[in-house]
Amino acid sequence: MLKKIIIIICLFLLVGCTKNINDLSLEEIIETSISETTNLHNTNNKGYRYYLPAEFTVRKNSDFNQELISHNRIYYLNIDIVSYYYKADDIVKREMSDYKYYRFEHDDKTGYLKIRKNNDNFFVELCYNYAIIEVEVEESELRYAVSRGITILKSIRYNDLVIEKYINDNELQSSETIYKIPEPKEKDDSKNILQYIEESEKED
Repeated sequence: MLKKIIIIICLFLLVGCTKNINDLSLEEIIETSISETTNLHNTNNKGYRYYLPAEFTVRKNSDFNQELISHNRIYYLNIDIVSYYYKADDIVKREMSDYKYYRFEHDDKTGYLKIRKNNDNFFVELCYNYAIIEVEVEESELRYAVSRGITILKSIRYNDLVIEKYINDNELQSSETIYKIPEPKEKDDSKNILQYIEESEKED
């Protein structure tokens, strides 16, 4: 009987200490996630591996650029192995038009969250651990997108030997990133880069 009571009390305390994601701000979600120590991974690729949450699947795989899908939203994951190799954080500055901007640091790594409003949707740009995730979501999905995004980014583990060989073989001896987001010839400030990518895919 005493054993059952102890188990019930432990479960109660455990549940009581668990924070609901909807009770946290976007900043708190990031800080809570990056401060947790985990070494999980279930997805391997050339020169790196990472943890992909259960709600996600890989839609497209192109070495250092992944398209992930969750709840019918496409998440663009871009791994910047050149910045990793040279240990150069590329931090985008805040702009007046940003809906939200938050810069953070952990374990000598710097990251940022940048959100821009696009009509009724929000374009999320989350950068950390020499990688970036981009997705466009509704306001009600922001916490989910940020929590899953930072979980993926912080879980990335790099293979130094593979990366060094790849960079040397491809003569990537500059601090520029491998992945460059394609910019349209005629830019329309009312559109974000995900719209251009989707339009380009339809044309192809």
